[in-house]
Amino acid sequence: MRLQTEATLRTAAIWIGVACAAFLAWQLRPAILMAFGAILLAMVFDLLTQAVCRVFHLPRGWAFAIATGVIIAVIVLCLWLFGMNLVQQFGQVMQRISAGEASFKAMLQRMGFGTSLLDSGNSLIGSMVGSVLSTGTGLIEGAIIMLIASIYLAAAPRAHREGAADFFPPDSRKWFLRSLEAVGIMLKEWILGQLVLMVTVGVLSTIAVAAIGLPNPIPLGLVAGLTEAIPYLGPWIGAVPALLVALTVSNGFGPVILTAIAYLGVHLIEGYVVGPLIQRWFVGIPPAIMLLGIFVSQLIFGFPGVIFGGPMAVAIFATVKIVYLKQPIEAGEQTLRV
Repeated sequence: MRLQTEATLRTAAIWIGVACAAFLAWQLRPAILMAFGAILLAMVFDLLTQAVCRVFHLPRGWAFAIATGVIIAVIVLCLWLFGMNLVQQFGQVMQRISAGEASFKAMLQRMGFGTSLLDSGNSLIGSMVGSVLSTGTGLIEGAIIMLIASIYLAAAPRAHREGAADFFPPDSRKWFLRSLEAVGIMLKEWILGQLVLMVTVGVLSTIAVAAIGLPNPIPLGLVAGLTEAIPYLGPWIGAVPALLVALTVSNGFGPVILTAIAYLGVHLIEGYVVGPLIQRWFVGIPPAIMLLGIFVSQLIFGFPGVIFGGPMAVAIFATVKIVYLKQPIEAGEQTLRV
């Protein structure tokens, strides 16, 4: 009887501990997301450091210092040369988007649709801008903290990995480090692929918008490239501002149709030319898992979860397949297994 009581109390204590851990994790969602973002940024620093090591044959310490200096210098130079100009252009883009939304609502009214939308008195773009502004300060603070933390992580990755392994029993540390390395390689491969996609879509969109004659092609191209960070959903999100801006160019639908065709062409190139090459040389996961991961991440973390949903899905997919199921994953020319 006593042994049964002790077993019952032990089981109850375990479930209470699990519940407390789940509650604590839920309360610390912003910190968890910030830590994950810092790890991703550290991987970007590490990738650039490795590239500098290969090109200039330097020790890792010097390569990391050069990579960090280059990134900071590029950020400062872009802010100094293009910052004010881009701010003005983004302001003009937002004004044109609002005007395009008004034109779209007026067209719906003439066609007898969208009455409830018009009567609500709330601007879709206005609500989006208000939401962004309300969280802007927190996002900037989080970005600064993530940047600083990522520099520390990238400066001494081995020390941080071994520090995390200290939380495991001695006989499990090697297994944990191998698992962490395999998942990290897959995440790096995915990040490289997304960076290639973002640059490709951003450049092609800028060229297409400029060829059509829409104003402010650089901000529209930047929006298209940045939204490409959200797999599968980003291309549709990035096309909306350009279409709304096209509504303000003239009274006809010519620019809108050309813009839609241009963005469709860009994403056909991305989906059928660049995308397969990236999946061949880097890594990809099933689209259904990616979309589900983004949706769940958005439910848990809110809007920032949409941005980090893709890499989180990759990390969870790699962990389950490599660590739990013990199945190898092909990542470029590597076969990842534990």
